[in-house]
Amino acid sequence: MTMDTSDSLAILREAVRNELDGKAMYLQAADRTKDRLGQAMFRSFANEEEEHLHILQVQYAEVNESGDWVDLDAARNEPRDPTLVLFPQEEGEVKEIIPEGASDLEALQIAIDFEKRAVRMYEQAASDADNPTAEAFYRQLAEWEGTHYEILDNSYDYLANKGEWYFQELEMPMYEG
Repeated sequence: MTMDTSDSLAILREAVRNELDGKAMYLQAADRTKDRLGQAMFRSFANEEEEHLHILQVQYAEVNESGDWVDLDAARNEPRDPTLVLFPQEEGEVKEIIPEGASDLEALQIAIDFEKRAVRMYEQAASDADNPTAEAFYRQLAEWEGTHYEILDNSYDYLANKGEWYFQELEMPMYEG
């Protein structure tokens, strides 16, 4: 099956919505998490989701305009255009993903489940892509979200078993993606 431009745009729209929800989820988790290191980790992930969102919006605009895909580095390095906003969410429109009063473990579990779904979505998009640039683009997004998943999963296990957050201050996750 050959994927046409409208199919590609639909997948990119879904990915944009996913990144918007991911950013909102991580900001909510940071607000509801008691531990300072957990808050920092969630804020770091929210910033990374913002970066992913920028990349997806650039890609969406390019596919919509020309039908062509740009490689990930080109999308990443595209200057931010404040008018390039798909599906802006007003303050009141952001859905609550991490419930008020959620424990740190509950927030981590919600984030783990979210990232699992994101990895599956991007892996499926890569498998369905008939354009090598699109496939590589989605595989990189799946890898980034997979890294989030691994860090969250490790943090959950460590917090559940040791009663403290996985990362010590000097080991905070600092990676691109």
